Amino acid sequence: MKQGIPKTIKLFKFASRGGIFSHQYQVRDFPRISTIASNHNSKVSVTISFSLEGEIPCITGEVEIDLELDCQRCLDVVKLHLEPKFKLAFLKNEEQGETLDASFETILNADEEFSTIEFITDEVLISVPMAPLHEHKCLSYQDTQPINEQKKENPFAILKQLKKKE
Repeated sequence: MKQGIPKTIKLFKFASRGGIFSHQYQVRDFPRISTIASNHNSKVSVTISFSLEGEIPCITGEVEIDLELDCQRCLDVVKLHLEPKFKLAFLKNEEQGETLDASFETILNADEEFSTIEFITDEVLISVPMAPLHEHKCLSYQDTQPINEQKKENPFAILKQLKKKE
């Protein structure tokens, strides 16, 4: 049964119960994301399920979010639709990961509890491009001025003149 996501993830407790959580947020609910996005009222859909793989607590989930970011080429708004999916296993030590399915991304984590908002924020920020750009060539980016070639002077030309004087 799906239910709203609690504010704090209790990793082993949720994993041992096999909980499935789902919730609709807004971009403004994620402080680190809202600092880079201009669409604070857009919806963010999150579904997270917990499981135990042996003794290892795991989280599988997906986020669906539309972001309006600044294009790094023209500084106009670029709209991105992101659907990050994640499959994480939280290990207490590296040896635990040897028996785990390779499809899991492993995280060394001793924390039993952590913030849901911060966890989701991290997963979204990982999927945001380093430099968001429009797919088309931005008009304001194209330079209309012709490039004037400047003749570069050889920095050692003065030495040539000194050599002639000798």
